[in-house]
Amino acid sequence: MVPLKKKFQDLREKIQTQSFQENRGLSNEVGYYIFDYDPEKELYVRGEIGDIIRQEKAAPTGVTIQVFDLFTIMLTIVDQFGYREAFIDLEKSNGITQVIDWMNNIMEMNEEHNLVVQYISDHLNKDGPTIVFITGVGQVYPIIRAHKVLNTMTQVIDQIPVMMFYPGNYNSVRLQAFGELQEDNYYRAFHFE
Repeated sequence: MVPLKKKFQDLREKIQTQSFQENRGLSNEVGYYIFDYDPEKELYVRGEIGDIIRQEKAAPTGVTIQVFDLFTIMLTIVDQFGYREAFIDLEKSNGITQVIDWMNNIMEMNEEHNLVVQYISDHLNKDGPTIVFITGVGQVYPIIRAHKVLNTMTQVIDQIPVMMFYPGNYNSVRLQAFGELQEDNYYRAFHFE
């Protein structure tokens, strides 16, 4: 695995290029990238993402970087339905498996247009070039799975680059959360190295 500091240096350079911003040179593939990292480096990754956003705001380059945190989105959706306390009680009485089932039903995660992707689409900058950063993957696991978000998002967001920050491993075919837990295969994203 490429050292994390080097990966972030490469990311800063890459997002400045017009070909990346415009999804060019990808053989008609959607511009989805998975930036995998050691889960123990979560705080470092958050800090680096924050630095990138601050730099972009301090010296605008004409492209907007939007960060969508899956944990925040999940809580926003749950709160809209008024279910936060019910889920806390459900986990205490029935365990996490029941919470996962109910949460996936409420957020329609098995549907083509689930509420997570709909939230991202509704809040997406439409006033110029945009790059989307998806964060919070580890915070929502196993309730929301990365491959489900990516699979449905490609049907809604296909013209702008998306960078998912993934605490685990991705080998261009298989996602492995936290370096140990297998998710379903996902082969449409490029491995950001």
